[in-house]
Amino acid sequence: MTDTNLANEFSEFEELEAMFGQDTSDLAKMEKVMLTQNLEGFASCFPEWDLHPPVA
Repeated sequence: MTDTNLANEFSEFEELEAMFGQDTSDLAKMEKVMLTQNLEGFASCFPEWDLHPPVA
């Protein structure tokens, strides 16, 4: 692959990132929500155990 092809591929990725990319703070919020939902879902499978996350 030549340098020109590499430059074109990077510019295409940058263009896609600009169109569809998300802010890192948004991604961090989504990750936190998913982890919380996963933990709550897991804890609900064992109601007699104290697996609930601490209250904020």
